[in-house]
Amino acid sequence: MKSSQRPVATIVSKQRLLGSTNGSSTYLLSIARSIEKAGYEVQLIQPSPVIAGRTPLMRFLPEMRVMAEHRIRGAVKTGSTALFLSPKVWKGFLGGAALLLLRKLGLRGKFVADRKAPYAVASEWSPEDFAFLASAMSPRTRLIIADYIFCTPAFEVAPPAASKAIIMHDLFHSRAGGAADSVALISRDDEIALLSKADAIFAIQESEAAFCRETVPDTEVVLVPMPADPVENIQVGSDDLVLFVGSDTAPNIVGLEWFLDTVWPQVLAKRPKCRLKIAGTVHRAFAGRGWEGVEFLGLVDDLAALYTRSGVVISPLTFGSGLKIKLVEALAQGKAVIATSVTLQGVEDICGVAVVQTDDANIFADALVDLASSSSARTDLAQRALACAQRNFSPDRTHRELRKWCERARA
Repeated sequence: MKSSQRPVATIVSKQRLLGSTNGSSTYLLSIARSIEKAGYEVQLIQPSPVIAGRTPLMRFLPEMRVMAEHRIRGAVKTGSTALFLSPKVWKGFLGGAALLLLRKLGLRGKFVADRKAPYAVASEWSPEDFAFLASAMSPRTRLIIADYIFCTPAFEVAPPAASKAIIMHDLFHSRAGGAADSVALISRDDEIALLSKADAIFAIQESEAAFCRETVPDTEVVLVPMPADPVENIQVGSDDLVLFVGSDTAPNIVGLEWFLDTVWPQVLAKRPKCRLKIAGTVHRAFAGRGWEGVEFLGLVDDLAALYTRSGVVISPLTFGSGLKIKLVEALAQGKAVIATSVTLQGVEDICGVAVVQTDDANIFADALVDLASSSSARTDLAQRALACAQRNFSPDRTHRELRKWCERARA
């Protein structure tokens, strides 16, 4: 039971947060649960209506209940739903629906192409954002947490005695996606300046933690990997069934396009019965396009069952930063995994032996054909994957230092 006498940890976020629907949301919620276990009441404040994008109605999943209070500017929140009243949001919603209808009717071209909403996480702070945050923040706030570096302006509103932390998620200046990326571009110096505003930085993987220790030496760096709940036994899955899981972000889109155009044709040439299931909102970027043997599933209610059936999980990312959370998920599911070097950034030393790693399209295809046709080969790789997850990503291990830091900040 949540006690009104407990100190409050206020998380300030501009990401669209419905539940564990994508990697960044899953990571944030895992941190919120650990903070609650450290003795805090967790308050979530979303000070900007830009999080709505073009969707005026948001429905929250049960895992959001870790937040004792959830305040959103520009929305009427009732139970597990929030309704945005902004005419701009409704205009975007109706315009997007009209374009979708035109595409379904067969129209093609730039005129009817989907237009992504701006990257809300890095949106500019307005006076209204600051005013809402100041009015919504609990007077018992002892810890204020910026979800991404772009929410560090929230520190200006925090009580003077409150400890300040950043959930880093990514090292943005190091991402190699350039104009193709779906996030904000920021210089190395500007990123360091934002990181230096915190008392502590929660880094998701070791190489990014090392960067912070070197460049922001006066700020405590807490390594907080993504935790996983490993299955008890490996899941070898079915021959010829391949799985990719990803949200509608540039690294997933670009990596999947590379795989579908350069790797998948080679696989089908040698293994015609092979089938690729693609789960997650990444399907939005491929509307109207198709590949032989490929099925876009969209959001899947029972992702665990899909993991169980699949023989091989792929992660063909070509750029990105942070810890690739779907890699940890696949390892914890006891699956045979083929991944690129980008997927393994920051965890090469602990995960390299648990997956097949390659950036070469020909080698990727050959490895996939071998694993898709051999349950014994999948068994060996899956055993290494599950052992890696059990050894390195159990909740007690990954968040131990986070809970200790939060307890010290509370004292």
